Amino acid sequence: MKILLGELLILSLALKAFLWNRLSNQRSQLKSAQASASEIDELRRQNQELQINRASAPDSGGANALELARLRNEVGQLRKQAAEAATLRAQAAEAAQLRAQLAAATQALARAESALADAVKLSSEQMQQVKNEAQSVQCVSNLKQIGLAARIWANDHQNVFPPDFISMKDELGSPRILFCPADTAAIRVTEWSQLNPSAISYRFLNPNGNVSDPTKLLATCPIHGHVGLSDGSVQRR
Repeated sequence: MKILLGELLILSLALKAFLWNRLSNQRSQLKSAQASASEIDELRRQNQELQINRASAPDSGGANALELARLRNEVGQLRKQAAEAATLRAQAAEAAQLRAQLAAATQALARAESALADAVKLSSEQMQQVKNEAQSVQCVSNLKQIGLAARIWANDHQNVFPPDFISMKDELGSPRILFCPADTAAIRVTEWSQLNPSAISYRFLNPNGNVSDPTKLLATCPIHGHVGLSDGSVQRR
């Protein structure tokens, strides 16, 4: 748990640093956009003044040609800066999204730090107790799946249970169910062809039994002492 929380903390810090760097870049680009917008406004104002002056003044030949060339140049610059401003506006929208992501990352980091602090408070004995309880719960789940598989098998075989675990492999699905999580000596396999029946953690107590007696023991875990009954229920010990 400590390792997982530590990795989450590192990932959150990395994401936060990345988003902060992106936001800093966006702020710089927004400042440039504001400056460009001011320049655009000034150029537009000058352009309007020139158009007014041109309308009120008589045609002066070469002077007007030079003025026209200058105006065309300014118009070209205005168009270029307008395109840059549009790009910066899109980047501003992206910056808003980045700020939202940064806020989410900050919250995730706070939760990870809190969880890590709680985990650090646990002693080694408490951590072992948590682990043991989780293994016990998983063992009960395995026995329930075994009980269900046995009843399905019996339903297809005149209400008679199978002679062993291997016979109902189709109902069990995976051989992993036959291993208690607390069985440190077990060699867990994922294929039935690799399974050694003597390595199975659980004991089958009602081979070829009849389903008519639901309270009869069906399977048990020698490590935890949990027992599965023929009706599919499990009693924890």
